[in-house]
Order: sequence, then C-alpha cells, then structure tokens
Amino acid sequence: MGVAGDALTGDESVELPEFDAPPADPVALVASWLRDARAHGVREPGSATLSTADLAGHVTARTVSLKGVTAAGVLFGTSTVSLKAHQLAENPRAALTLYWRETLQQLKVEGVVELGDDAESDALFYDRPRDAQAATAVSRQGWRLEDEDALAERAAELAASAERIPRPEDWRAHVLVPDVVEFWHGRTNRLHRRLRYELVEGEWTAWRVQP
Repeated sequence: MGVAGDALTGDESVELPEFDAPPADPVALVASWLRDARAHGVREPGSATLSTADLAGHVTARTVSLKGVTAAGVLFGTSTVSLKAHQLAENPRAALTLYWRETLQQLKVEGVVELGDDAESDALFYDRPRDAQAATAVSRQGWRLEDEDALAERAAELAASAERIPRPEDWRAHVLVPDVVEFWHGRTNRLHRRLRYELVEGEWTAWRVQP
C-alpha cells in the first residue's frame, strides 16, 4: 500500500554546479549548503537526524540541531548522560542526515564523534536562548520524569533570574569528524543526483553515484 502524498515536492531547479565539478573539500561544501539553505526558503536547515549504535548493534536516531561547521567537522551539543552519549562512548561512529523538502536536498555525514573543549561547549551553550539554557540546566536528559510541572517551574524560575546560568558540566559540544559525506539532490523523475566523498589515507576522493 502506498503512502498518501508520497510524491516528491519541492523546487528541483536550485543551481548546484558541484555535481558536475566537485570541489576538493566536502566539509566546506557542507557549510556552503547550510549557508545557502535559508536563502532558498528552507525553514529549518540545521535540523538533523543523528543516528548512533551501541556495541550490540542497537541503533537509535533522534533529531538534533546543528550548531555550525568548522574545518574539523559538524558541531552539535548534548548531555553526556543521554542515551546517545552513552552509545557514542561505546561506539563513536555516527551519521547525521539532513533533508530539506523545500529544495529536494539531502546531506549525509558519517564519521567519528569527538567531545569539544570547554571553550567550544560554553560558546554553544550561551548561544542558545535563555529559556533553553534554563531547561538544560534543570533537566537530566533521558532520565525518568516524575513531575513535569515541578521541572517546568524550576526552569521558569531560573530563566527569570538575573544570574548567569552556569553551563552544566555534562552538557558538551560534540563534533562529528567526517570520513564519508554524500550530497543528494532529488528529482521528480527519480533520477536523483548523488555526489559521494570518502576520506582515504588523508585525501578526499569524490565520485558520482547512480540514483
């Protein structure tokens, strides 16, 4: 049985010359796609699916917010007491996937996740809205919730206070250091364009992939 509305929608006319002339650095291209996405009408360009797995092969996925791209890789922040952090401690390999319906673009970044330092963690934490800082400070991400109202009250009190909200020690910047990056551009005729990069002995190699 088909799914209602399963036809691709979005603007497939976005100019993407990199499929014909791949640049040498895929990380810079990731940054370029993210930079251009909002100009192309993408409402949530930084909303990504992070997939992780433990050593037993149990895979989980969740949506995270990308916070930037550096020469090292892709940045996001999370608690080190969360399920994803426990899985990453066992198995640091992960994949990030972004899909932008508005422009029929998809990004897939695979690699090893490393912890950022205190300076990176502080920068990401204090770039968040104050309400988000407060919610993070009073919550133990992934733990059993006993009293939602009490949690919300503590967060509201902290957000309303005049004091600077300390970054919780367990909330850290993380960077996914890529060794595989794939760029995808959908087409309604299903002849999608795919450009794959792999890091081999310190050098990026790129090639086109059949749909």
